[in-house]
Amino acid sequence: MDEQDLAKALKRLNDEVDVPPVDRSREAALLAAFDAAPRVRSGSRTGWWMTALAAAAALLIAAVLPMAPRRVPPAPAPGHAEVVTEFTIVPGAAELPVMESGTLVRMDLPVSVLPSLGVIPPAAGGATVKADIVIGQDGLTRAVRLVN
Repeated sequence: MDEQDLAKALKRLNDEVDVPPVDRSREAALLAAFDAAPRVRSGSRTGWWMTALAAAAALLIAAVLPMAPRRVPPAPAPGHAEVVTEFTIVPGAAELPVMESGTLVRMDLPVSVLPSLGVIPPAAGGATVKADIVIGQDGLTRAVRLVN
């Protein structure tokens, strides 16, 4: 449908719809009834500010908590099962669209990249660490966990 067809369809719709005229006396009666209705106040201003402050604190905690860096456990002794940390949500990933599907990729990451992913680098030196990366259907990194 092009612009001209749309304009014609809107004109036909406008011609077909019969809008009744405004009843000024009914409108005035409704406005007078609204003005005469008692106003209900919900608490004092102090209560409102306290509620707003509590809501802001809850939002701040909910936004910052997933981004808090997590400590990496020490490396396991040779011959023991691998140790993995919990997944850490990558800063900014909470604002991305809902993840419908994803891919888990294991790779070696430079230690210098870890702070930008919200992970505290392990105390043991080394240029790289093994990590599992969750990549969403949009190709963006959503979470990371370290593997020892």
